[in-house]
Amino acid sequence: MRSRVILFASAALLCTGCATVDLQNMGGASTASADVSTPEDSNVVQRAVEKLRAAFASHGFGEKASQRKMHAAADMLLNGLSAKSVSAPDEGYAATVRPVSVVVQDIQLARRHVEQTARAAEIYLEVAPADRKLNDELKSLQAALIASERASRVFSEALPGGSIEALTEYRTSVDRLRTITDEFGVRVRMTQSGKLALSAASGLG
Repeated sequence: MRSRVILFASAALLCTGCATVDLQNMGGASTASADVSTPEDSNVVQRAVEKLRAAFASHGFGEKASQRKMHAAADMLLNGLSAKSVSAPDEGYAATVRPVSVVVQDIQLARRHVEQTARAAEIYLEVAPADRKLNDELKSLQAALIASERASRVFSEALPGGSIEALTEYRTSVDRLRTITDEFGVRVRMTQSGKLALSAASGLG
């Protein structure tokens, strides 16, 4: 009798383990979609920006600046200063002689991160509720845009001819990032305007 109980218990444990594995596999398959369909969770935009900045810094064509410093630069950009005035090109990368093929690889790497950041932002903005505050995301995107434009100048200086097809494609991706960043800016201003109008109406009432 005791042997039967042990056998039944062992079988139950085995079944439980199988169920756990299945649930984990199912959860893993939907992780990417969950990231963009629930903006209140861990922020895909800010994660993409952090990955971009880390990759740029580790490969030498981006500053190892803190998030606070990048946000300060973004605030300066909002106040009318150009990206060039708040982030000078890194002479170290351009001053180091590299084969063109290596520079092209770096440009392609940078472009992938810019594209991923732009795409994450586009999806996030599409699914975010109209009244969601997007100020932090806007600052992060502005910081990414500054880093991307800065890298463009660094790459241009590192190339003998100043421009190649890979750099042209990279700049197209930066334009895409700039477009979605502008759209975040529009949404933030609309939200702020709506709150001001509501506040004014409440005051009159």
